[in-house]
Amino acid sequence: MNLLFFLYKLHNSKQLIVLFLYLKTILCFGDSLTWGYNPKDGTRYPYEQTWPGILQEALGAGYRVIAEAIYARTTCWELPYVPFRSGKDFLPVVLEAHSPLDLVIIMLGLNDLMKLCGKNADESAWGLLALTRIIQSPVFGGIPPKILIIAPPVLGKLSPFMEMAYGGMEEESKKLASRYKIIAETALCEFLDSNEFIHVSAVDGVHPLPDQYKILGEAIADKVKQLL
Repeated sequence: MNLLFFLYKLHNSKQLIVLFLYLKTILCFGDSLTWGYNPKDGTRYPYEQTWPGILQEALGAGYRVIAEAIYARTTCWELPYVPFRSGKDFLPVVLEAHSPLDLVIIMLGLNDLMKLCGKNADESAWGLLALTRIIQSPVFGGIPPKILIIAPPVLGKLSPFMEMAYGGMEEESKKLASRYKIIAETALCEFLDSNEFIHVSAVDGVHPLPDQYKILGEAIADKVKQLL
């Protein structure tokens, strides 16, 4: 009876079509680059201007894109100035909360290089491997999803604030893509290097502007269509 009432409330046929067309569920797991940090004023871009929002628009009604992101997230380490940033600790809860999933997209790594975290590109790659192992383990609600690893854009000319976080790690950030590609190949995941499509802004040297997110979201959409 409850189901009949629910369908009655959705009297618009277009709503019914959209409801049943959401066949593929995609989880975007990341940091401020996925969250949508605006380097100009520290606010958050509207969802439709983030790359997950662009991805949703480009894929259309046959897909549901979930953005699970927070600024300063690492692959598997905590930061002393802000709690609950270890992706390894939070990921299992997220996977179960949104299961079943068809695809998990991971774009992390830069925060591993923060001087307060103290990791290099090789160590970040090992942290990424830990995340792939979690995703590929059996989860409640379905079979393990596919994985798409995205290497983040390299650091640019840093603002004074970002210099305190990443100063001296610019060259190390350039190594992430090659290390992440190795992990993707080893763990049988898909890979995409964001540096082939976008660059960070000159505002802070870490975060892209909306025009770059649009390019990235559309590039990811092309990759997703190949995978799903």
